[in-house]
Amino acid sequence: MNFNKKIPGYGSLTVVMTVYNGMPYLEESVQSILDQSLPIFTFLIVNNASEDGTRAFLDDLNGRRAGLSPYLRIEHLSVNLGRTGALNLALERVDTEFTAIMDADDVSVRSRLERQIEFMREHPEVVLLGADVDYIDEKGQVTGSERFPIAHADLRDHLPLYNPFANSACMFRTESALVAGGYDSSFAYAQDLALWVVMLRSGGRAASLNEKLVSIRRHGAQSTRDAAMSGARALDNRRISEAILEIPDLGINARQAALLRLALALYGLGEKNPALARIWEAVREKPLAFCFNPLLWRRLLMQGRKLLQKI
Repeated sequence: MNFNKKIPGYGSLTVVMTVYNGMPYLEESVQSILDQSLPIFTFLIVNNASEDGTRAFLDDLNGRRAGLSPYLRIEHLSVNLGRTGALNLALERVDTEFTAIMDADDVSVRSRLERQIEFMREHPEVVLLGADVDYIDEKGQVTGSERFPIAHADLRDHLPLYNPFANSACMFRTESALVAGGYDSSFAYAQDLALWVVMLRSGGRAASLNEKLVSIRRHGAQSTRDAAMSGARALDNRRISEAILEIPDLGINARQAALLRLALALYGLGEKNPALARIWEAVREKPLAFCFNPLLWRRLLMQGRKLLQKI
């Protein structure tokens, strides 16, 4: 399979989906993109050497969708390249101004792409756009929701607390992601967050729509919930924390929270002295602010909840 040539872009947007053993949720996820109100775009699906019914479903779909809009492009990989490898292969093929991500078990509302591309065209300074989300279970029942900050400064300063960009709710300028180097293959877990941080570290601006445009499915088969990924998550968290500290104009509260996040990551990796050094650095930044920093205390509370869940 040759991924060296670009896909001829139909419209100004390509939706990228990578999938490995996506059944039984794949059909609903794909259909939510095919049913979008935006009439013209490219839908690229990379089947990452699935071993279930994914290939059969996609081949049947390809036959039924021939000549219809949106333009559907399906690629089957003979060898599993991992999620990051598949994402990069897909990104290298994109030949449109905008790229949107869709995970193979999530569901987009019908107006998602139209609303996001409209915003991106009206705000040329924005390189990364997210949206609010619902959380659903295996049966599609809503179990919760999340609303994220909407302005660049607030999104930037919340990065030390959590990732305010749900992957399936993201749209970005393709060139900005490529200039940032695409998805870093050395990240096993947080490859999407790593890319967003690099784009912001390079001076890009972000925004998020105050609308629930995607339902994120949570289920036991997800690889990011695998206990075997815990070590990779710890290493990724350390590197993400270091990168956040390099984002321009990071507020003092956010910087202290980022230093604490880094200290916790170092401690979790057994590097106690470097962890203490980072905490002391955070205190020295502004001692009084450290004691009353709302972001810092939220970070501590989040970490405490995670520890209690493991007990």
